[in-house]
Amino acid sequence: MQAANPGEAEELVLITRGRRSGREHRVTVWFARDGEMVWLRADGATDWHRNLVAHPEARIVIDGQELAARYEPSGDRESDLKRLVDLWRAKYGSMWVQDWYFERGREPVKLRLSGV
Repeated sequence: MQAANPGEAEELVLITRGRRSGREHRVTVWFARDGEMVWLRADGATDWHRNLVAHPEARIVIDGQELAARYEPSGDRESDLKRLVDLWRAKYGSMWVQDWYFERGREPVKLRLSGV
């Protein structure tokens, strides 16, 4: 599968700090970028999402470029989930981003990039 925007990576590496251990944790995830906001989706209570809730400062690596980011909790989960799904459908295609992305337990995750 190719990313919809030429030159844009399909995935990023999210670097969080462990909520208990304090150690660095890395995970590779799908994303969409909208200006200075990066949108991810957590399936239920994933470790990386719980780490962000505990320690909102994170780093992301896209195409070898590392950027500082800060987790912003959703003020309107349903609206943010719809925005995330719209962005992902535009990027990855509706064939890959199905309606089950709205199901219970799916959480929109917003990361605001620093210095962008």
